[in-house]
Amino acid sequence: MAAKYAALATLEGMPPGPAQDAALRAAAQTWPGCLRESQLAGPARCQTRKDQALAGLSAPERPRASWRAAGAAPVVLWADLHPLLADLQAWRRATAGEGGPAGLLAFVKGTSAAPRWPADPALLIRVGGAQARVRMAYAWLAAQAGLGLSALNLELFGREGPWDARTGDPPPVP
Repeated sequence: MAAKYAALATLEGMPPGPAQDAALRAAAQTWPGCLRESQLAGPARCQTRKDQALAGLSAPERPRASWRAAGAAPVVLWADLHPLLADLQAWRRATAGEGGPAGLLAFVKGTSAAPRWPADPALLIRVGGAQARVRMAYAWLAAQAGLGLSALNLELFGREGPWDARTGDPPPVP
């Protein structure tokens, strides 16, 4: 994650043009969702997250709950969200998004991505809705983290916004 935040800081300082465009594409491919994070969280929050990620690199591995207790939840939440978003992108590229949530789970089954997702399509639909879309990854992460979608988004982006609640979102999982 420290590398991601260093890359985002570099992007902030690049002049517009082909080199910046290429760097933006590379960052988005490596860490899906990072450009949205950078845009909404802003450079100051991203710098704080970079510092937290660097501190985490030099410390012993610790449970995710301790990151939250230390005020560094976004670092580990993004570390979990980037692969989920990448899985969705790979599935869409390979299948044109065919099969909805069950198709996504069939696609990841037997791959290194399988442990990130539930085995039961009904659970994924209950948590993330009947459409396999980016929002499903956020909802699945929120459920795993024990957060509501609004609370997750506040952690990820550092502010509330229209992305918190949308028509068609499944009800929060109790």
